[in-house]
Amino acid sequence: MRIPLQKKILIIDDELQILTFLDDLFRTEGWEVHTADSGPSGIDILEQNRFDIVLTDLKMPGFDGIEVLRTAKKLQSDTEVIMMTGYGTVDTAIEAMRAGAFHYLAKPFKAEEVLHLVDKAFVQRQLKRENLYLKAESRSGHLLHSVVGTSAPVQEVLAAVQRLSDTETPVLLVGERGTGRSFFGRILHFHSPRSSALFVPVHCAGASEETLEDTLFGHAAGAYPGAVLARPGKIAMTNHGTLFLSEIGEAGPRVLERVGTLLTEKTITPAGATEEVELDIRVVASTATDPDTLVAKGNMTGALRDLFAPGTIRVPPLRERAEDIPLLLHHFLFERNRTRKKPLRGFSQTAMAALAAYSWPGNVRELEEFVRSISKRKKQGTVVDAADLPTEILYGRRGRKAADREPPTPAGPATSSNIQDLETPMVLQALALANGDRERAAELLQIDVFTLEDLIQRNKIVP
Repeated sequence: MRIPLQKKILIIDDELQILTFLDDLFRTEGWEVHTADSGPSGIDILEQNRFDIVLTDLKMPGFDGIEVLRTAKKLQSDTEVIMMTGYGTVDTAIEAMRAGAFHYLAKPFKAEEVLHLVDKAFVQRQLKRENLYLKAESRSGHLLHSVVGTSAPVQEVLAAVQRLSDTETPVLLVGERGTGRSFFGRILHFHSPRSSALFVPVHCAGASEETLEDTLFGHAAGAYPGAVLARPGKIAMTNHGTLFLSEIGEAGPRVLERVGTLLTEKTITPAGATEEVELDIRVVASTATDPDTLVAKGNMTGALRDLFAPGTIRVPPLRERAEDIPLLLHHFLFERNRTRKKPLRGFSQTAMAALAAYSWPGNVRELEEFVRSISKRKKQGTVVDAADLPTEILYGRRGRKAADREPPTPAGPATSSNIQDLETPMVLQALALANGDRERAAELLQIDVFTLEDLIQRNKIVP
């Protein structure tokens, strides 16, 4: 049985009656409560314990709430501090908020008021911690060295990403679904000066234009029937960060016109609002259709295409970077093997030849799903062989649509030469970049050292 962690609060006030009241109130609500009757004693407790919330009186003899706030933020920067203030000190409490306090509470207050405010502070603290965690996780998996592939088309994409990452140029990633457009969008973000802010993805396909417009731009209270409260859109949430518009060509003309205004004017006006909102964001978008075709079909204006033109990057389909297929297979298998007690031992030469010859119409996403599926089906400690492959892979031909194929014939027996044609160049390139250091080469290839040694021995590679 999992026992939830108890929420912890420190209450500091020189009035015993208030301390007793708040102690009883928060214990009843399930909090772990610590109390102190002065600033110095509160700091002593802070130095020995971690807290979610500090609720402190503003005016206390000798060592006031402002000092408590400053010290608390030095000791535990993620702890939220709420000020309790009496009549006549509200201005000072507002100054405390500017110094980092979550909010203030004017005395006398009701039980429901303090509970509501403390709950809001706790939720904000949790959201901050989760956001920091997610950004750390995202950053670790979306840096340039995390890209798997040594082919020329991938290197061209990486060169463009590096060139554009430090600029404010709007970027349009053009490529088939499953090629990793959103992945490269995140790499752009995490290599930019905006990396410490949010990366906010919005999928433009499938939603009505009205819904998408409200999702992006938000609305003021009373903007339309049922809009009781104001709602900031995703664009406002992105301020100082990167907005990623997936499948921008399906957004609709009104939304695209407003996106054009955002790019040129750096402002938006939520529905029902009377004033523009100035923003500092970068826009990265993706489309599966060539921008000129979008313009010809009326799904994008020529002006918007031209705004994106300096930052347009073509993301190649997997069939155009076939030499990366073995590397991707080894990488995804390595990732799956991390959770297995006895890992799969790789792919036979026959299986690898068929996998390298397949067209992968779903691109990298399809390849990753294939590895995920087969790693579930295969017995631990075994090798993936041709007999384990689906029919469409075993009898496929790279770069050929199903309707254009000749009558199915087996992929044929693999030879050491056709496997070497695929694997040897990538290994040699990685070893050269790593100056012969095999651990570093394995890291560059996103595989473990044992897999690298196997590739070197199997293909008789002489570094």
